[in-house]
Amino acid sequence: MWEILEELAERSDLRLNELVARVAHDVGDDAGVTRALRLYCLKELRERVRELDAKINVLTLTSRGVPATLFTQACPAPCFLIGHGQLILDVNEPAQKWMLTDRSTLLGKNIQHYLQIKSVPPIGDVLRQFEEGMQQVYAARVLHVRPGRLVMARASLCPAIVDGAENMAYFLIVDE
Repeated sequence: MWEILEELAERSDLRLNELVARVAHDVGDDAGVTRALRLYCLKELRERVRELDAKINVLTLTSRGVPATLFTQACPAPCFLIGHGQLILDVNEPAQKWMLTDRSTLLGKNIQHYLQIKSVPPIGDVLRQFEEGMQQVYAARVLHVRPGRLVMARASLCPAIVDGAENMAYFLIVDE
């Protein structure tokens, strides 16, 4: 409790003893000061949680129903939206340039026909964790065969929800 009071006093540009004196003055002589300090901490912490929730709602575009395909298209790096069965649901322009192929060739195809994805844990375990609700970004390496050469790049695997929580997908974002 004292750590919280010290932090609250600092945020209010007060010394700790000044904050305690204010809280004690507000409760009067009838109530216990310790109880009043605990209630003050609880009230302030609840207010902070409300403020942080409001900030999260502003920052979380998905809470407004923004489609995952919009995130794919907005990504400046090569980005693939991969669904069940490892099918490519969407691909952005940088990914098309990186792959040296057009969007229509890639959509609906298995990503494993074009890229080999290496991650720790293995991609199968990552996908299971995403389906279980794990909200984590995993590092990966992707291998892609271009005419005459093998291209290896770093990538990130991020969970995505497409048309409801039951339709799990993931973003594969390549770091060129």
